[in-house]
Amino acid sequence: MEYTNTEYHREEFVQDDFSKKDLTNRAFYDCIFQSCNFSDAILQDADFEDCRFIGCNLTNPKIEQAKFNHVHFEECKLMGFNIYKCNQFSLEVFFKNCKITSCNFSDIHMKNTEFIECKIIDSFFENTNLFGSSFEGSHFQNTLFHNANLKESTFCNAVGYVIDPRVNDVRKAKFTTPDVLNLLSGFEIEIVD
Repeated sequence: MEYTNTEYHREEFVQDDFSKKDLTNRAFYDCIFQSCNFSDAILQDADFEDCRFIGCNLTNPKIEQAKFNHVHFEECKLMGFNIYKCNQFSLEVFFKNCKITSCNFSDIHMKNTEFIECKIIDSFFENTNLFGSSFEGSHFQNTLFHNANLKESTFCNAVGYVIDPRVNDVRKAKFTTPDVLNLLSGFEIEIVD
C-alpha cells in the first residue's frame, strides 16, 4: 500500500508494513497502529499526535525532527529508537509493556513520562529530565542513568536498575526493596544481613 496522503485523521492501520517506507512530512492525528512494522521506516519530520502504537515493531526508524505529541506505545518492540533526534517541542510519550533496546533518551525533557512494566535494555538516559516519571514494574539491563533528573519519579517494583545518587537527582523518588540497594552499588560497600 502506498501512503500518498499528507494527513491521516482517525484511521486504524492493522498489520500494515511501513518498513523502509518514506513517510517524511506525513501527519497522523488520532490514529491507531496495530501490529504494524516500522523497521527502517523514514519518519523524518512526520507528525504523530494523539496516536497509539499497539504491538508494533519500531526497529531503527529514522525519526529526525519527527513529532510525538501524546503518543502511546503498548506492547511494542523499540530498538534503535533514538528519541533524542526527534522534535522536542510538545514531546509527550507513554510506554507500557514495551521492549526497549538500544534506545537513546539523552538530552531531552521527558517529565511525567510512563515506562510501565517495560524491559529497558542497553539504553541511555543521560542529561535527561525525567521529573515525576514512572518506571513502575520495569526490568532494566545495562541501562545508563547519568546526570538525570529523577526527582519524584517512581521505581516501585522495578528491577535491575543501577542509579548512582551522586550523579543523578533522586530526591523524593520512590523505590522498593530489595532493588533499592542498587543505589549503593557505586559506594563499594558491603551489605551484610
